[in-house]
Amino acid sequence: MAARLGAELAREERAEAERQAAREPVADGPDTGVPGVPGLPGVTWGDGLADGLPLFPMQPPRTGRELLADHVTAMVCCAAVDTAGAAPGLDWLDGPVLLVDGARRSDLGHPVLRLVDDGDAGPLGDWLGEVGVRPEKPVRLV
Repeated sequence: MAARLGAELAREERAEAERQAAREPVADGPDTGVPGVPGLPGVTWGDGLADGLPLFPMQPPRTGRELLADHVTAMVCCAAVDTAGAAPGLDWLDGPVLLVDGARRSDLGHPVLRLVDDGDAGPLGDWLGEVGVRPEKPVRLV
């Protein structure tokens, strides 16, 4: 009985040592630090689940206000593209942008936030009229 227990314990210790060795970075492997930056430790690339760490850091949950503002902005942009001849664009620094007559419109955020925060639709209505969006026309989400 003692020999059997000793063999089982040795097998478990070997398995644990193999798991530990798989988690440690390889000294001469391709993932042993950042080239040209001395002092940075090596990085092992795995599925992230074995280490108990997520692959990407978790973002805080978005609030209802943020979601509503994003949805209203998206709907206004769809209406501008559909009825006013606007075009979607991509800025390398800011991300998605709305192009009206070839010019970037960055003044949509304030009227949308006034609507979401204060319930004041006036500034957004003025913005829609200025751009040429016809609010009475249904938006096609094709």
